[in-house]
Amino acid sequence: MKKCYSTGALTMTVGAMLLGGAVSASALEVKSGNDNVQLNLYGHINRAVMSVDDGNETKIFHVDNTNSESRIGINGEVAAYDSLTIGGNVEVEWQSNPSHKVSMQEESISSELKERKMEVYFDSEKIGKLSIGRGDMVSNGSSEVDLSGTGVAGNSGAADAGGGFAFVNTTPVVVAEGEEAESITVGDVFDQMDGLSRRNRVRYDTPTFGGFSFGVSAGEEERADVALTYSGKFAGGTKLKAAVAYSDPGEGGDYTLISGSASLLLGFGLNFTVAGGTRDLDDMPAGGDDPTFMYGKIGYKTKIFSAGSTACSFDYGVYSNIENQDTEEEGTAFGVQVVQKFSDYNTELFAAYRNFELEDNTGADYEPITLALAGVRLKF
Repeated sequence: MKKCYSTGALTMTVGAMLLGGAVSASALEVKSGNDNVQLNLYGHINRAVMSVDDGNETKIFHVDNTNSESRIGINGEVAAYDSLTIGGNVEVEWQSNPSHKVSMQEESISSELKERKMEVYFDSEKIGKLSIGRGDMVSNGSSEVDLSGTGVAGNSGAADAGGGFAFVNTTPVVVAEGEEAESITVGDVFDQMDGLSRRNRVRYDTPTFGGFSFGVSAGEEERADVALTYSGKFAGGTKLKAAVAYSDPGEGGDYTLISGSASLLLGFGLNFTVAGGTRDLDDMPAGGDDPTFMYGKIGYKTKIFSAGSTACSFDYGVYSNIENQDTEEEGTAFGVQVVQKFSDYNTELFAAYRNFELEDNTGADYEPITLALAGVRLKF
């Protein structure tokens, strides 16, 4: 949607919305009580069917895809001066059966409305952007840079689909009477260490210089982080994006974190993505190792159909000592993803396959977990 500032009220049409499984055209008029304010309504619905096999049983789940949660938001902006915009952003998510929470024991999870953003910002082309309120810390997204076009189906956050499923241990485990053996879930092991998420904070981002931008934020419970990002375009349509961040969770954790990612999209569609992170623990067990992860993806993006681009990819990640630092625990994940866009309808169809494996030095023998995911994301 083209951005413009006018003295009249802003009218927007949201077409072909997916409601209750049916596609229908509807019109939604959004107006501000102040003619100087531009309002922008946005969001998306992201639903999928997911089949999971944990080595013991197989079940089918109807989920909200946590790779990009269903959400709705509204943004309001005023052009205060030629080079200064004052704006505010309110955004919430509403997931029924989140794909990272459902499990063999819990197939149905009630919808829960959660705040994502509630902030005011001052954006100047010359000075930079100052944001106040709940929103992204500068490190959020630092390990998720991805130009493959398949991020909605799978990315470095491997546990976004299947995170609630527990690995089945085929080795007999002896526990005290009345106690249950501890279980390890996909979410416990496959953590992409993506900074400090969204918090109540103050954030500042510099203007972009030669493709680079620097950001710093300080938030609740003494959280703080810094990040450096890059975005560039080159001859032949080649694009490069990258981010690196240092995070201190303050009272929220006893560690510091370094995370980063980079993605290269060549002009003819071949693309490469890498990500990694390490968590420096304050209280490391004797002989233990810091949690780390490394992730890579190779993909190809082209236009087979006139309706929109087609993207496919293969990814592989190694996640070490995330849950236990003293057992040489290692989780590996690989997967394939396909996404077909329908540009005229703001719609994407996607499908993915994912395999999770876990090994440690305790003598346990864990069954691999496999899942298949297929769904649709409609943006409005």
